[in-house]
Amino acid sequence: MGELTELARSSGDTVSYCPGCGAALGEAAFVQEFWSGADRHFLCWCAACELMCTVVIGALVGTEPEH
Repeated sequence: MGELTELARSSGDTVSYCPGCGAALGEAAFVQEFWSGADRHFLCWCAACELMCTVVIGALVGTEPEH
């Protein structure tokens, strides 16, 4: 497990583009990284399309307000 953690730290990968509309996640956007077990999660909010979602390695978990 230590190797996985070290690999993730050294990769420097982060979410740079909105998974919904493809806009660059710049200064107006919000990206917060957190860990759940061995998985890296990125909570993202896109200012362009107002999508809020959690990006997990290889998966997208979206949240949508009730209508």
